[in-house]
Amino acid sequence: MNHFSRSLAIIVSIFPIFALLGCANLPFVSSKTPVPSDTLEYNAPVSLSVKTGTLLPGTSISYSGKSATGAANVLLAGLVAPKQVGDTVDWEGVPAPNVKVRLNTRVATFDDKSVTLVGTGHVQVAGVKVQAGGTPGTATLEFNSPVTYSLKKDEMIPGTLVTYAGSTANGAQFLGLEGYPYRKQLDSLQYVGRLNPKVYLKFDLRLVSFTETGAVVGGTVNIRIEQ
Repeated sequence: MNHFSRSLAIIVSIFPIFALLGCANLPFVSSKTPVPSDTLEYNAPVSLSVKTGTLLPGTSISYSGKSATGAANVLLAGLVAPKQVGDTVDWEGVPAPNVKVRLNTRVATFDDKSVTLVGTGHVQVAGVKVQAGGTPGTATLEFNSPVTYSLKKDEMIPGTLVTYAGSTANGAQFLGLEGYPYRKQLDSLQYVGRLNPKVYLKFDLRLVSFTETGAVVGGTVNIRIEQ
């Protein structure tokens, strides 16, 4: 085996590991097109498992098992797309009113029973009407997106009714929270609510830093697109 053949063999052997471990951490390259002020966008790593003979809820992606040649028979909008580990599986659609989702994934693993897709999900919610509180319903699609917000004094955390009110002797003061309104550095801040009747959010944040004029919070937001 010559040097080129050995190099090619090494690349092929490690690619499934890259697909499984690396794709979920790939940065999402978003469009520079401005969005309306009542529109919010989230990007999240995803790992999705589709069992043989089933449809990925909220999408037109399904899986019919391994082919005679050993490929993964992924169905996209009813059309068979034979896939190998590392191949792309992209989808874009509207799983709920005013909600657009784009999935950019690759095949991580597959067998006769299921296929696993890893990559990124982009969620855009238009016509946002924020409502605090409530309980989650049955989700068709669910994402966990990392978020960081740099807030000016009297500015709301996007997608919530929580406003940074400034620095006090008790710590950073936030309006719109239930109960005790003060947080000190690295304290947790949680919030649940809706962006519309079909999109439920749960924020798990921490106060990174704050001054009299601004605050930085970061953490994750769980986005549930419901039936």
